[in-house]
Amino acid sequence: MLRLSKRLWHWFTRPSVLIGQGVLLLIGGIGGIIFWGGFHTAMGATNTLEFCISCHEMRDTVYQEYKASAH
Repeated sequence: MLRLSKRLWHWFTRPSVLIGQGVLLLIGGIGGIIFWGGFHTAMGATNTLEFCISCHEMRDTVYQEYKASAH
């Protein structure tokens, strides 16, 4: 088992153009998915009325105007 894992690690890290680009593409794709998921979650959490009026400045001034407007 140890010999197989060493061979697999060597195959994955050897300086081959095709393998190197594949590993870079794989890491970039996984990193992009993780970044997109985190960004989407953060935007969803901060895009609520409760989050916006949690600041005392927003709740005391702007939110009162917002409630009276046509929005």
